Amino acid sequence: MSTLYELWTTEAAEKATAEATVKTRAETQAKAKAEEIVRILSRRLESPPQLLQQKINQVSDVDKLDELIDFAWTCVSVDEFVTAFN
Repeated sequence: MSTLYELWTTEAAEKATAEATVKTRAETQAKAKAEEIVRILSRRLESPPQLLQQKINQVSDVDKLDELIDFAWTCVSVDEFVTAFN
């Protein structure tokens, strides 16, 4: 009986570890992309306002962040980026 319990708890622990790893990777990727957006805007135009930086950092959707990166390269002002972001 204890073997079955051990097997079940081991599988549950492995599943939880795998899920946590995927979540951590996604969070790390999102953070890096958010930092990239701020860096692009800062180098191309001007440093974005702190509030905008905080809002960008709250985005967890990697596809949305990719779109924002593309727009950060093409927008003509931080104000235009803010308008598109909202």
